Amino acid sequence: MPTYQYTAKNGPSEIVKDKVVADSRDKAVAMLEAMGYFPIRVVEVTAAQTPVESPVKAPAGKESFFAPRVGSRALDTFIWQLASLMRSSIPLLRALTLIAKQTKNKTLKAVVEDLESRIRQGELLSEAMGKYPGIFNNLMMSMIRTGEKSGSLDEVLYKLADHREKEQETKRKIQSAMAYPMIVVATGVGTIFLMFTFFLPKLTKLFSGMKQELPLATKLLIATSGFMARYWYVFVLGLVFLIVMIVRAASSSKKEIAMDRMILRVPFLNKFITASEMARFSRSLGLLLKNGIPVHDSLPLATNTLDNLALKARLAEASEAIINRGSTLSESFNRSGIFPEFLLSMIAVGEESGKLEEALDQIASAYEKEVDQTIKVMVSMVEPLLILSVGGIVGFIVFAMLLPILNMGGMGQ
Repeated sequence: MPTYQYTAKNGPSEIVKDKVVADSRDKAVAMLEAMGYFPIRVVEVTAAQTPVESPVKAPAGKESFFAPRVGSRALDTFIWQLASLMRSSIPLLRALTLIAKQTKNKTLKAVVEDLESRIRQGELLSEAMGKYPGIFNNLMMSMIRTGEKSGSLDEVLYKLADHREKEQETKRKIQSAMAYPMIVVATGVGTIFLMFTFFLPKLTKLFSGMKQELPLATKLLIATSGFMARYWYVFVLGLVFLIVMIVRAASSSKKEIAMDRMILRVPFLNKFITASEMARFSRSLGLLLKNGIPVHDSLPLATNTLDNLALKARLAEASEAIINRGSTLSESFNRSGIFPEFLLSMIAVGEESGKLEEALDQIASAYEKEVDQTIKVMVSMVEPLLILSVGGIVGFIVFAMLLPILNMGGMGQ
């Protein structure tokens, strides 16, 4: 009967390493769970007492999908469920089984089942997740790996779930703030396009029989409406071309960096983007440091969470100075010239007091509040401006249509 060497967690902090005899690896895992242990690694031992790991095979059908993707909401739910179940002393394999049975997302269900299969084959959770880089990012992998080493995987998962919840909450606020202005713009553009291409050409025929000189506004309206009615497809193709060019620019790193740099020069947007990015960076870095990940490993991981490539590139340069030259965070960030004075002061105080993680959390909270306030100001300013713009165009159309009629009334008097 084969012998299996295992590493398991007993209670919140004790790590147990020993051997167990069982018919198969699955039965060995079941025996450890029955003993109240949380299996971390189970590998077969040969006669020479050398652990041998069998090749890991995904369940049938799991390799048929290429580069699977899971939405942020579904992934957040998975992490919360896994953290809650493990906090309730439910073993990892049992927790994954329960999650796979109840999840409705087919892609996530397949991934969770594959994770369970790989762990039963002797892999760590972090190793199994590493097969899906499109779903589990480097920050998540590093934290889970640290939790496995320290025997506190349940606590790490809970902190990770809380971190992602706060990050998604900020994104949802930004998306909800942008939703109404985008709807107003889309509705306004669509309404004006329909008026110029379909309705106005029919109405302008009323003025064809007029013997009086038409006002300049009416002439301009008739000319514009006639051109758009005749060449409406040019505008549609132009819109499609613009969307394609934006997508291509977003897929090109050089063009995206250039665009991000231009955005950072816009007076109002630069503060908003910097605040949201600094909040995300500070929250991620503080979380990594709290879980015992060294600064030189935490900085690249936290930097990769940024969306603005221009800020990410400059922050990467500052991180290299810390790693290669041994500079402190505050010194290197100060030389980069991208960090606000508030952040630099808080980091310097945190380094001097030995409470850098707490300082980073305070920085993140402060910038998240600033983002909330900026969103409220943006919404209060953008909404009336958009309504006035659309209303102004519609008002001009009505004015240009009524002006000849009013002139005729004046002439009749």
